[in-house]
Amino acid sequence: MVSPIPRAERRGFSLSQTLTDLLQGAGLGKADTIRITGPAGLAALLWFCRHGYEQVGYVSTGRGPCEDGDLLLVPQTCTAGELEQILRSGPRPRPGGVLIVQTPQPASESGRDPVHDLLGRAGYQVERCLHGRHRELHVARRRGRPEHKMAA
Repeated sequence: MVSPIPRAERRGFSLSQTLTDLLQGAGLGKADTIRITGPAGLAALLWFCRHGYEQVGYVSTGRGPCEDGDLLLVPQTCTAGELEQILRSGPRPRPGGVLIVQTPQPASESGRDPVHDLLGRAGYQVERCLHGRHRELHVARRRGRPEHKMAA
C-alpha cells in the first residue's frame, strides 16, 4: 500500500530533511550502496558526499559494468516514457533495493497512477508517493529476494 504524505505535514521541511526522512523510512543508511543516474545526478552526488554517505556513485543511464546498489536515485523529473527507458535498459537497485524517482503529476485524477502501474509491471512495489504541486516523488522497492550482505 502506498503511503502518501499530506501536504500540510510537509510544510516547513527542507528538501534535505525530506530526502533524509525518505532514506530513513526506506531503511537506508550511510553505509548502503547508493547509485545516482541522470543529468541532475551531480548535485545529488554532492549532497550525499556532504552528508557522510560512504558508498555513493554516479552511473550512466545505459547498463554498464556496475553492481546493483541498495538505492538507485533518479533526481531529475522524468516522463513516464523516460522512466520506462531507465527501467528497461538503465541501472537498477538490487532485489529488495529501493528506487526513488520523480515524475510529473498525472494529467487525470482517475485514481490510477500510470507511473505506479509502470513500476509494478517492471517489478517494483511503490511504498510511498509524495505529491507536490506539479510533480510526484515515488519510492519503490524492487521485488525479489533481497541478497544478504556478506561480512568482509
